[in-house]
Amino acid sequence: MTDPVEQLSQVLVSYGGEIGDDVDWTVVEAAYGTAFPEDYKRFVQRFGNGTIEGAIGAMIPVVTDDRTTRRVSRLPDRALADPAFRRWADPDHARKYRLDQILVWGETDSADTLGWITTGADPEEWPVAVYHRGDAAWMVHHCGMAEFLVGLIRGEFPECPISDASLVGAQGLRFLHDREEERLAGLGVYPWDED
Repeated sequence: MTDPVEQLSQVLVSYGGEIGDDVDWTVVEAAYGTAFPEDYKRFVQRFGNGTIEGAIGAMIPVVTDDRTTRRVSRLPDRALADPAFRRWADPDHARKYRLDQILVWGETDSADTLGWITTGADPEEWPVAVYHRGDAAWMVHHCGMAEFLVGLIRGEFPECPISDASLVGAQGLRFLHDREEERLAGLGVYPWDED
C-alpha cells in the first residue's frame, strides 16, 4: 500500500515558495501531552501549515500561550458549551466519543472542523472527526489525516465528507504554505482569488 503522504504528493502541487515545516516533536509532544500520528508528522514535514486551494487549511502544533496563533488545538470552550455543536451523525458515535477528545488539525472555508478523536494512547488508531457545517453534525472516519485528504480529493467517500465538494475529483490542486500566502498578500497578490 502506498503511503498516503506520498499519494498526496502526487495529487497536490506546490504553489510558490517552499513548503513544509520543521517541528521539534519532542518539545511539541511534551507540551501537548500526547504523541502525534506518524502520517501527520510526515505531512507537516512535506507540506506544513497551509491550505489546499484555499478550501482546506491544515495547521501545525505550536507551543505558545498566544491564543490568537492559528495552530493544532482542542475545541474551544464556547464550542464545547454550544448544544448545536454537539450533534453526531451516527447516534452510536454520540455514546462512544466526546467533543473534549477532539484535537483540531484543520478547517475548511465552509466552516467545517477537522480533527482527531484522541481516544487511547496510540495516535495511529485515532479516527478523523469532521464537523460538517452543512449537516450540522460530527462524522467519524476511521482513517488517518493524510488518508482522509487523499480519499476526499479522489472522491473515495460515499458522500463528500466536507460541506464543499469542489475539490472532489479535481486535478492539479495547489497547496500554498501560510508563510508564502502572507508574503504574496504583502505584495497585493491573493492567489485564491485568481481564476
